[in-house]
Amino acid sequence: MRHRRGIGLAPPDRHAVEIEKATLATLPEWFVIYARCHACRRQMFIDRRDIARRCGQDLSLASLAKRLQCQGCGNRSGNLLLLQMLPRD
Repeated sequence: MRHRRGIGLAPPDRHAVEIEKATLATLPEWFVIYARCHACRRQMFIDRRDIARRCGQDLSLASLAKRLQCQGCGNRSGNLLLLQMLPRD
């Protein structure tokens, strides 16, 4: 965000993540990962440490998004990978 006088108010890269380049290891700790089913709208928390143990820390977020399968209805297409920032203390 820019101030009207050209002063930078916040670093632009703090809130942005390039999903193709970001991996579980490079994703900052203040991001929480969720998955949402396209068909039934079920939303679930994804434990990033558990996924890193199973698939490796070098797994990209884009690759993780392609692997998503809903535990409720079994849907595998159109599911979303959501990132949420934890609130500041």
